Amino acid sequence: MAEAEGQVRPSRSRSNFAIFAVVLLLLAAGWGIWWMLVGSQRIRTNDAYVQGNIVPVQAQTEATVRRVYVEDTEYVHAGALLASVQGDRSYLALKASEAALGRTVRELRREFAEVRRLQHSLDAQRAEYAKLGENLSRYRKAQAGGAVATIRITDTQADMRVLQAQMGATRAKLAAALALVGNTNLSDNPLVRAAVTRVESAYLSWARRDLRAPVSGYVAQRHAYPGLRIHPGQQLFSIVPLHGLWVVANVKETEMAQVRPGDTVRLTSYYYGDSVVYRGVVEGLVPGAGSAFSILPPENATGNYIHIVERVPLRISLPAKALAKHPLRPGLSMVARIDIAGKGKRSVLAPLTKTPVEGYETGIYRRELQRARQLAQRIIAQNAG
Repeated sequence: MAEAEGQVRPSRSRSNFAIFAVVLLLLAAGWGIWWMLVGSQRIRTNDAYVQGNIVPVQAQTEATVRRVYVEDTEYVHAGALLASVQGDRSYLALKASEAALGRTVRELRREFAEVRRLQHSLDAQRAEYAKLGENLSRYRKAQAGGAVATIRITDTQADMRVLQAQMGATRAKLAAALALVGNTNLSDNPLVRAAVTRVESAYLSWARRDLRAPVSGYVAQRHAYPGLRIHPGQQLFSIVPLHGLWVVANVKETEMAQVRPGDTVRLTSYYYGDSVVYRGVVEGLVPGAGSAFSILPPENATGNYIHIVERVPLRISLPAKALAKHPLRPGLSMVARIDIAGKGKRSVLAPLTKTPVEGYETGIYRRELQRARQLAQRIIAQNAG
């Protein structure tokens, strides 16, 4: 009996091992088939992040913040007032430039009048000179008969010389006046145009004293406080539109050979988990590995060179409807699975990226220069007489 039991145990062990081996082979075969049909046609990376336009709002004049109207996370529309400042300096500068423009116009009016006066004076002197010349000719003819004394001829010649000198002085004054106003009018005179430019610049500084949202979006990075002294170029807010986001996925260079613009991408986020899937498309490949754009590019011509596999950033679109239903934020981590099995692939030099209009332009400054020019023209008209 003991011998029979000893023979059964090895037989069962071999049977269990055979079953395990068959299962292992089936799993390996299944994995191999999956890899050949699916796995090898996809590239996965978790080195992917949401990107978007983070629009800075900077001070454009030197002033003091008077009041702040928004807080972080608030949604604002383009043109909304974010903060107002004490604009006395810019207002006074605008009024000073307006006064300077009016004074310039009046001074040029005087120069134009002086040109006309000198021209009339020169015409009168020329007429007087011509009259003296005629008298001199007549006196010389009459002198032969003794009807005119020599002294009269001498005096006439002296008067002509004096008048000729006066004409020269008048011409010099006329040339000096024409140097300021010649071949111009009040509107296009260089002095007026320079004064107009100063008015326009002062108006823009005054009009832009308050801080407004250049685009619609959510407020972030508020650094404005009442009483804060601000300077041109100082960033006080950021506006983040959440409707035009995209994903930048960094893929190893060893996996990039088959990636092309137009490849579909399955995207999931750590924010929502695997339950929310975004169907994106590779729009283009950034023309350079990440290290090429670093502040200190690597120097590989050294003796202690260590090869590091580089990563190439891809720009991947996010569908607008999915973003509206499941909003994302710039900087969130994503997992990207790129399907490289598509046929008729595009060239890597033919991106699908197109610059949209919304979020890439602002219209809040569109009419400011027009209003500044209208103000300058009103000042010219008021002082032109």
